[in-house]
Amino acid sequence: MAGLLALLSFEDDWPIKDFIKYGLESLSHRGEYGVVCFRASGSVKCVEYSDSIPSLSGSAIAAWMEEDSRELQVVERDSSAIIFDRPGKYVDDVANIVDVALSSTNIHAKLPKLLDGLTGVDIPSFVALSSRGEIIAWRTNSGLTPLAVGGYGFDMVITSSESFTIEMLDADVRRYLSPGEGLYISRNLVKTFRTAPLSRCGLCLLELLSIARHDSIIDGVNTYEFRKALGEELGKYLSDQVDVVVGIPETATPYAIGLSQYVGAKFETAFIASSRRVRSLLKRELRDRVAIAQLKLSPIREVLDGKKVALVDDVVVTGYTLKTASQILRYKVGVSELHVLIASPRIVEPCPYGIMRLDRGNLIAAHLDDNSIRRFLEVDSITWLREGDLERVAKAFGIRLCGRCFGVDFIGGS
Repeated sequence: MAGLLALLSFEDDWPIKDFIKYGLESLSHRGEYGVVCFRASGSVKCVEYSDSIPSLSGSAIAAWMEEDSRELQVVERDSSAIIFDRPGKYVDDVANIVDVALSSTNIHAKLPKLLDGLTGVDIPSFVALSSRGEIIAWRTNSGLTPLAVGGYGFDMVITSSESFTIEMLDADVRRYLSPGEGLYISRNLVKTFRTAPLSRCGLCLLELLSIARHDSIIDGVNTYEFRKALGEELGKYLSDQVDVVVGIPETATPYAIGLSQYVGAKFETAFIASSRRVRSLLKRELRDRVAIAQLKLSPIREVLDGKKVALVDDVVVTGYTLKTASQILRYKVGVSELHVLIASPRIVEPCPYGIMRLDRGNLIAAHLDDNSIRRFLEVDSITWLREGDLERVAKAFGIRLCGRCFGVDFIGGS
């Protein structure tokens, strides 16, 4: 899903362009195409982000997204622009609603009534900018994707898909928007508003498993601690004695640490990434996945040569990253045993909400049993986290999760 960012400064001399630049840098793991929308000549203009964008003042919205998603997630009107964090069937309708609300005198009261008119519809989270410089940030009524709010006292308000972005900009995180909650911001007013959340809602499980940074807080949940707790649960299934525990960089590191602490085996850094961080999970072309896997899996041979290794990953989509890692460890490094442990259940269905555009035909766990996957990966064993383990950890952290792509509706919560 895209990483959203919105800024409004109450002071004219704040360097908005610098805040956009560094804020987007912190969200670059969520996509490959950067877009920024700003006021220009009485209207709002959206352009591909680059260092050559003009100096900005007052307010702006921006996002990282998949390269081919701009037409699906960025909607421009005469007096406003809106960026959604994922594609949706009703994005044009929502853009029209926002445009109508911005023409009213009581925007924060008008907008929720208009949005509630789309009864039972899953609307993606969005940030919007008006030609007057107003900002609207709204979290999806399904609760699938998060939005955090922070700022610098009375100088600036920041909203972002990840809390780390706010902290990295040296601002304070104030709160996390709840499902169906929005924020209207102008130079004279900051006001929250609410729409009716969907009756069945929960945070996307992939958000906490893989998408968010390790150092982000999502709906009050420490992402790093959540992932480490899943690694500890995974350690209960490691029946083979191993010399060392390693993780696929960079997303699997907390899981590997949790597992190593539970089983009492040494955790080591086995691979060094040799390029800018790009998520293979975001790639749909097989050749792109393989190339990225090779770039992020440069091995430290001396650590693993001749060892019995537990290799941990967060999720498995096509299996090609794991296969690349296993071949490197087998044939370049020379490990004696290789046991793969996955800190999530099997992904067996595409996401029905468009958060991750997964092709069911490429989902290895939807078509092969464990023994076939083990042979494909060329490993000694493969173990998946069970749904019950996720349920236990989610309840301990007080969070409800959507697991539709894993074959379950909701995990944890009430």
